[in-house]
Amino acid sequence: MIVTFLQPKPPEIVYHNETEVETVLDEAVKVKLNQYHQIQLEVEKGYVLNTSITVLTGGPIDYFILEEDRLEMLIEALEGSNNRFESYERGRGLNITEKSSEFIIVNDEDWFLLINNFGHIQNGAVPSSDVFVEVIIEKVGVAETGGFSITS
Repeated sequence: MIVTFLQPKPPEIVYHNETEVETVLDEAVKVKLNQYHQIQLEVEKGYVLNTSITVLTGGPIDYFILEEDRLEMLIEALEGSNNRFESYERGRGLNITEKSSEFIIVNDEDWFLLINNFGHIQNGAVPSSDVFVEVIIEKVGVAETGGFSITS
């Protein structure tokens, strides 16, 4: 018997032209020393987001784009009641003062941005002062997923 493994097809991304780009979040946020700040994002499965996070004043930070259950695990880890959490490679920045990236919303859960000026993240920022952070998140396209492909 020969077994053929079906792999999920990589998402097909349809990018918007400049007039179709939608702003999801455009906000300047102050996060006090040894605090974190979370913002719920109005997004849907398949959104392709361009994220731009810039520290305007203060030292480096960490940020994470996560679903609610992963956000709760992260907060528990920050507050010391848990020592593990999961995050997405493209949906995070560790020890950064500026970062831009593209991120695909993979499900219909509630999604959040957490800006961490609290520390306590391995390889993350060590907070030194209050920070003022510019956050720009735009929907630049839609990822269409579905189906399987045959590997050879």
